[in-house]
Amino acid sequence: MKLKLRNLCNLDFEIMASIMLISLFLLVAVQVVDSLSIMKDTKGKFSSYRITKLKDFFDVFDVDEDGVLTEHEYVVLTTERAQNVLLSWRAMAVNGIFSNAFRVWWSNKYSNYKTAFTFKDMIRVHEIDLPISTEELAEGSWDLFGTFDIDCDGKLAIDEYSKFLFVFRNTAEIQPIFDAIDQNANGVLDAEEFVSAYDLHWYRQEFSTTDVIIGKRY
Repeated sequence: MKLKLRNLCNLDFEIMASIMLISLFLLVAVQVVDSLSIMKDTKGKFSSYRITKLKDFFDVFDVDEDGVLTEHEYVVLTTERAQNVLLSWRAMAVNGIFSNAFRVWWSNKYSNYKTAFTFKDMIRVHEIDLPISTEELAEGSWDLFGTFDIDCDGKLAIDEYSKFLFVFRNTAEIQPIFDAIDQNANGVLDAEEFVSAYDLHWYRQEFSTTDVIIGKRY
């Protein structure tokens, strides 16, 4: 069973760091899922708004803006940004999360294990019924939440969330973005608010105020 990063906050730091190393190896395994819970992401289910969101995501990681997203940009450069704002073991967790995501979503048997993609390639992959369950998608969101929950209190304060946005190359003012995700307006992001906004960002066809979860770039 995959080790969930959100459980690590209950452990001593030395144990935490050791287990994190093990977890990075476990993150690359794609779980076998119940066919009833597989998300159908087929042709004809792309609103213009959803395509815009996917393009915004692509542009975040296409650092050199050449129209091609490479594994180096998606994994290595993202890890380097994380190292600027997180402790080393947390940055390693980011590396594991993004390495796993790259292989699950893009560099797989459906794409002949390519390591560089155009935006059209990305759309083609999203048109395939990939064997990824809603539970598996949520686990990735929980892992991100746990990685940026620096004080392990089960919430993201604005300074913690700002580190998440830095990794996603946000250039917009942080407070309005934070307020849009903070649905109950209590001044922190709880796990449910973060995970729900992050997951629905991928599949919601129409506009929602929480779609700014990964920030903005101007």
